[in-house]
Amino acid sequence: MHQKDIEVTPALREYIDQKIVRSAEQLLNKRQNMSDVPLLDIEVERTTQHHQKGMVYRVGVKVVYEGKSIRTEATHEEVHAACDLVEDEMKRKIIAQKSRGFSLLKRGARRAKQYLRFHPSAWFSRGKRERNEGM
Repeated sequence: MHQKDIEVTPALREYIDQKIVRSAEQLLNKRQNMSDVPLLDIEVERTTQHHQKGMVYRVGVKVVYEGKSIRTEATHEEVHAACDLVEDEMKRKIIAQKSRGFSLLKRGARRAKQYLRFHPSAWFSRGKRERNEGM
């Protein structure tokens, strides 16, 4: 965990561990081998020392697993709220990445079914004249 211009208290560290680390472990450990351990890099920072109000806290998370990298970050008025936003975005991206292969498989199956449904003479033409109209 990296920190910049902010003191990470033990309570905040426990909150980050509970929200981000545990949810990432639950989502990623279902398909992981022992050789592919997910790498989790967390950044917590206060973006400015000048402003006292507004979006001053930023939390960023980078997850590396199976050779793929997912990066999420959120900025909010409070550190805990930024952690919640990052957790939701991280979950959404991990689930989308995990289901991508199945989605591509289903898309290919739909296309194959579409080709099988039509008669070969009704398929799309390949750039040449296929009907004998002028004879």
